[in-house]
Amino acid sequence: MAESVQPYLRQATSYRRTELAIINGAKRMISEIGFRKLNMIDLASESQVSRATLYNHFRDKEEILHALVESEIARMSELAKSATHRSEALTLLSRDIHENGVLRKVAELEPHLIARMVTISESEKWGEVRATLQAVLYCSKESGELVLRWLLSQFFSPIAESARRSAVEKIEATLTL
Repeated sequence: MAESVQPYLRQATSYRRTELAIINGAKRMISEIGFRKLNMIDLASESQVSRATLYNHFRDKEEILHALVESEIARMSELAKSATHRSEALTLLSRDIHENGVLRKVAELEPHLIARMVTISESEKWGEVRATLQAVLYCSKESGELVLRWLLSQFFSPIAESARRSAVEKIEATLTL
C-alpha cells in the first residue's frame, strides 16, 4: 500500500516545485518590468517550463498574481514568526516591504493593484493576514488591523530606517490584547 502512495507524493512534490519556479519567475519579471508587461510566453521561458505546463498551473496572469500574493503572505508570516519580540517583527516586516523589489515595482508602475488590495478590508485574505499578525504580535483584532494598515501604507510611502524605529515604538505602545 505504501508503495502505491509514493508516485503520488513524487508527483505532488514535482507539481509544487514547478509552481514555485513559475512564481519565482514571475517575481523576477515583475521586479524588472512590472505586472502589466508580464506575459505568459515570456514567463514560461523565464521559469524554464513549457507554455502547456504554465497553463496547467495558471490560467492567466490574475491567477499568477493571486499565487504570488499567497506566496508573499506566507513568506512574510514566517519572517514575522522568526522574530523574538513584537518590535523586531514589526521592524522586519517594515524593512521587507521597503526592500522588496517586486512590491517597489508594482507600487511604482501599477499602484492600483495595491490599492485594490488595501480597499478590500473585509475580504477573506485580509482577515487571514490580520489574524496572522494578531497571532504573531499577541494583540487584539483592532491592533492587528492597525498594524496591517500601517504596513500596507508602506507600499506607497516606505519609511526610512531612521524613522522606522520611532514608528515601531509608537505602534508597539498602542498594541493591546
